[in-house]
Amino acid sequence: METLFLFIFSCLTLQTCSSQLSTPIKEAYTQSWTGGVRGGGSGTGFYITFQKALPEIVVVEQLYYRNQVAKVHTISETEFLFSFVGASNWNRGGDEPTSDAPHIKTVKAPVTITDKEALLQYTYKGKKRYYKITHIKVKEMLAYPSARPDGNEKN
Repeated sequence: METLFLFIFSCLTLQTCSSQLSTPIKEAYTQSWTGGVRGGGSGTGFYITFQKALPEIVVVEQLYYRNQVAKVHTISETEFLFSFVGASNWNRGGDEPTSDAPHIKTVKAPVTITDKEALLQYTYKGKKRYYKITHIKVKEMLAYPSARPDGNEKN
């Protein structure tokens, strides 16, 4: 009950928080990855699939998740990807971090969210709005590159 009150209070103070979208989300999931080799990097892809294409008056902009924010990459008219850089596997050898290692900036979302929630920022008729995503699936981590066994052309 307290969580519901805080969410409603946050929405009222922002005056742009929505409890529902005009097009419902069909699926929201994350999939972490690692480069598979030392120094290959890591990250998390956050995928959102809507039940149908969003109306032209709705523009997806960015997503807040686990103290980070990511810009949108449109995959199709119903599917969007948000890429978050991870902090592990950037060291190419030795004890010193490489210059390739990203500086991960901590960002506070405009509405309080937990590590199991995300906040979608979008515009509706040109006005900034937010939608809290609470049902997020977590898929198995990918380790790149995935090499085929010798002599086996099919994976």
